[in-house]
Amino acid sequence: MAKTISLTLLGTGSPRPDLERSGPSQTLHIGDQTILIDCGEGTTAQLMKAKINPQDIEVLFFTHLHSDHFLGYGQFLLGGWGMGRRKLTVVGPKGLKKFHDTLINMYEEDIRYRTSLGRPGNGILDVNIIELDGPGQVPDVIPAKVTAASMVHNVPTFGYRFEMVDKIVVVSGDTAPTPNIESLATNADLLVQDACLAKTAIYRDTKDPELQKIWDNLQKEHCSPAQAGDIATRANVKKLVLTHFLPNIIPEEAYAEAKETFHGEVIVGEDLARIFV
Repeated sequence: MAKTISLTLLGTGSPRPDLERSGPSQTLHIGDQTILIDCGEGTTAQLMKAKINPQDIEVLFFTHLHSDHFLGYGQFLLGGWGMGRRKLTVVGPKGLKKFHDTLINMYEEDIRYRTSLGRPGNGILDVNIIELDGPGQVPDVIPAKVTAASMVHNVPTFGYRFEMVDKIVVVSGDTAPTPNIESLATNADLLVQDACLAKTAIYRDTKDPELQKIWDNLQKEHCSPAQAGDIATRANVKKLVLTHFLPNIIPEEAYAEAKETFHGEVIVGEDLARIFV
């Protein structure tokens, strides 16, 4: 019997604090196993709201090491360990081990205290960190073939393609339009795509030169809903999920913009939405 494949959007926001959207994060569900992809602020609370036990997640993929994608890692790491997680593998770009070790060192006394109470150190002191040397197939850590491709961002960033028996799910990470994401997403059943350039009241027709400069620079590192739709069309994707929104976008506008360039199913991501593949 084929395993049920689904994806839960835990956080669809951006670096800007937002009461409506938590930091970027999503879970991929392959049958009974749940894999976490990115770990923005609020991820652990969002997992619990989605009725997902944080301690049950034993594999985490980072697309890149920008703060909005990892601010929730400390709580996920220590909180999940405290709830009973006893093993964890974390996959991501170069720099991941330094980041993880820095966090462990920051909480050294805290961890020592909690192990002195009788809690075992496994699950916190023996985390398996896998730094990817570059694009290509990822070591086998989940029941799927995982391929990483380099995205266009201002730090090393990977998009991931997860191939199950009869389903393909792709998560772009942050990126400007690139042939790499089109290739990675070819014939995907579901593409979760950065659409950060959905316009907001802050940036729409701004006369502020500082804001305009920021908006212009963001064009080099992110996609608009129309560009996300174009990527999905070129890749022959079945279902497109837009995510990574700045505060106060107009969802209907983002949807309409994506539909101009993609005629398949478009979902404007909302926190805690579960999407079946």
